[in-house]
Amino acid sequence: MPDTHEPPLFFEGSVEEHVRKVALILREMLKGKTNNTSVVTLDADATKTILTNARYSEDTVVNLSPRSETAATALAAGIIWIESHKGEIIVHHDSQSATDRQFGAVFVG
Repeated sequence: MPDTHEPPLFFEGSVEEHVRKVALILREMLKGKTNNTSVVTLDADATKTILTNARYSEDTVVNLSPRSETAATALAAGIIWIESHKGEIIVHHDSQSATDRQFGAVFVG
């Protein structure tokens, strides 16, 4: 997940500037830009793919949407499961030589 600017938690400068920054973030959220998506490609010839981000926690839920036929086949076969940890997501999967098992991912929590 890419990091973007965040509104300050405390006033830095004028109240108007703080409100403007919060409004810009809310505007992007209403457009669906919630800064919690990414593209995940399963590691070839491995049984797990590790994703790292300081915002991940034990409560993070990952929703995967296949972006290729091989990714859809893996998901439909039920061979993918996910562990969430502080700072790390582990996507468990079967070992395949395919390099195109790509998913759109949404991270929540």
